Amino acid sequence: MSGKSSTYGRNNSSRRKFIKAGAVAAVGGLAGCLGDEDTDEPTESNPLEVEFFGGVFQEVLDEHLIDPFREETGIAVESSAGSSAGEPLQLNSAVQAGEAPIDLVAASPVNRIRGERLGNWYTYEESDVPNIDNAVDDLVSYDDETGEVTGVGAYGWFGTIVTQTDLLDEPVTSWEALWENDYNWALSESSQTTLLDITSEIYFGGTDHQDTEEGLVEIMEKIQEVTDNVGLWYDGEAEAQQALLDENVEVSSLFHDVTLVMEDDGAPVSTNFPEEGAVQNDANWVILDSTDFPEEALEFINYTLRPEVQENISENLYTYPTVKDELLDMDDELQDRIFGPGVDAAMRPNHQAKIEHEEFLDETWREMVL
Repeated sequence: MSGKSSTYGRNNSSRRKFIKAGAVAAVGGLAGCLGDEDTDEPTESNPLEVEFFGGVFQEVLDEHLIDPFREETGIAVESSAGSSAGEPLQLNSAVQAGEAPIDLVAASPVNRIRGERLGNWYTYEESDVPNIDNAVDDLVSYDDETGEVTGVGAYGWFGTIVTQTDLLDEPVTSWEALWENDYNWALSESSQTTLLDITSEIYFGGTDHQDTEEGLVEIMEKIQEVTDNVGLWYDGEAEAQQALLDENVEVSSLFHDVTLVMEDDGAPVSTNFPEEGAVQNDANWVILDSTDFPEEALEFINYTLRPEVQENISENLYTYPTVKDELLDMDDELQDRIFGPGVDAAMRPNHQAKIEHEEFLDETWREMVL
């Protein structure tokens, strides 16, 4: 994985003077020491902006992460719905111009790496986030050249099959149903992260079939057989949720966590771990290099790495925690509901193939699938 130099984007070292080497020792005290620097702080009219997926995901995190953080710290913060981290090139233009509309975003592994290569992310020392030792080691990413931190685990999730229970008496429990003509599906327009892995795992012996362009073409030829069964190619998960509620689709590839929240709210949906395995993924908090509020952004990340905060999010959103297991006190019933058959039974996407073949994949995906 290639990291970014700290000279990318806006002058990282000049802004780093806002973050003195060695953070305040007390947890949550990052925003108090600015030395002689006179810097602006977030205000209600110009808050710290944190971007989430929309729909249920945003609603739950507003209540159980954004609001408690604001109340405890007094920092003006708000969330916005979107997928900026999924558009690294477009995001890079805004970052270079110092005009990105957000300060933090949870980026998928592929888009985190893409953003690193483009210089989208603000980098910092481990000591700037005292709670970083709580994080699962594999979910802390570093710049290859500087050794500084580029991202920290935000939350993890499973991609499962969601059935509209008012339309179907029996839940769909196999990804192979995508290739049947019995169902009307909702699939993400950016389903490269799921469909490629599902298809290569089921029909080509594993996700390493994506390592070559020839293999990718073979996989997409198989995916072409699915397109007639797609009633909705959705851009954001809120679209899929609404399509299910409006009975416009019978089945969707969607996130296990938000569907459980919908179930709890009485929605006619059922999330099911597929026989072949759910698709496991996670996101890293990344700070945009154009932020005016690096200290407050770091305090937010530090807050999210508290075990009780992670547990609260998991209890209400059903994402899986990104802090070490020994720090958590989750009951067995909640763990079973979140993890289903477990991480070992899930598919892990081939992120590296999607990065190495990015240009070819995007162009061929549009031509062959969309």
